[in-house]
Amino acid sequence: MFPGVQGFYEYIKCASVLEFLKSFLSHEDPNMRAKACSALGNMCRHNAFFYSSLARYQIVSILIDRCSDPDKRTRKFACFAIGNAAYHNDVLYEELRRSIPHLANLLQKTEEDKTKANAAGALSNLVRNSDRLCEDILSEGAVQSLLKLISDYAVSALNPSRNDSTNESPLKIALFSLAKMCAHPLCRQFISSSHLFPVIGRLLQSPESSIAKYASVIINKVAEP
Repeated sequence: MFPGVQGFYEYIKCASVLEFLKSFLSHEDPNMRAKACSALGNMCRHNAFFYSSLARYQIVSILIDRCSDPDKRTRKFACFAIGNAAYHNDVLYEELRRSIPHLANLLQKTEEDKTKANAAGALSNLVRNSDRLCEDILSEGAVQSLLKLISDYAVSALNPSRNDSTNESPLKIALFSLAKMCAHPLCRQFISSSHLFPVIGRLLQSPESSIAKYASVIINKVAEP
């Protein structure tokens, strides 16, 4: 973050931009909805300065609804915004709890890879700062959805073709998210007992070093008492 950005945040807050962005989230033009989600995601990218404003203006609930928006770009940027709203601390976790089934659902639907990556990243951030949402992460099928996504993408990861773009694949983010969840005993136990867990072991043989690394992290964490 470059020097002075905090000063811009103060001006944005004083200009009551959040009120306008809140209204744009429900605009009839899907481009406006998508750009509002993107703006809110970027406003929460570097620190938690705007978290209290998101709560005050009751924006989180609308952002969650945008995860089921009919417009694909809006869904993509809504996941991005939710992920950043969970990244820096767990202040908004209670409000973000309702996002979990939406994010899990997006992992299994026919979506752009970037949308799935954003959804997986958001789930990672919902366990990043505390374990208060772990039970919901499990009961709403989020861990199972991550494992299923990893299984679906594993074949191409183990046998990449020249045309495959692993950098854009949601596989890496899904593995990273699962590794974060392994920090919590409840999630760790579920992951290790899943019938899809052996897929993680096979990914140790991936020619993509970062995929093999994340697979190794998960296996090592699951082995912890």
